[in-house]
Amino acid sequence: MIKELKAFAVKGNVVDLAIAVVFAAAFGQVISAFVNHIMTPLLGIIIGGVDIESAAVIIGEAEVRYGMFLQSLIDFGIITLSLFIFVKAYQALKRKETSEPDEQTVLLREIRNSLKK
Repeated sequence: MIKELKAFAVKGNVVDLAIAVVFAAAFGQVISAFVNHIMTPLLGIIIGGVDIESAAVIIGEAEVRYGMFLQSLIDFGIITLSLFIFVKAYQALKRKETSEPDEQTVLLREIRNSLKK
């Protein structure tokens, strides 16, 4: 059982997944800092200094803090946009890498073309 666990743990998929989880956690912290310390204050200035997060309405004895919900929606939108931009940039970089043939491919094509002549 220990051998099986070791074989499972060192498989590429498990290691890749672990790296992805760590990367996602770090990326989440960066995005959270961006939202909390840059976007939220700027948004507050744009809408006239209103603190969205503290917006609430009192209904009877209950305080409905809808501002927290709105802030979460804004955070979600910014995170989604950031991830979209990151994925688009990654895909563009990947396409650029795959569109340029490597040295060996160029050499083989030259040999093939020389042989055709």
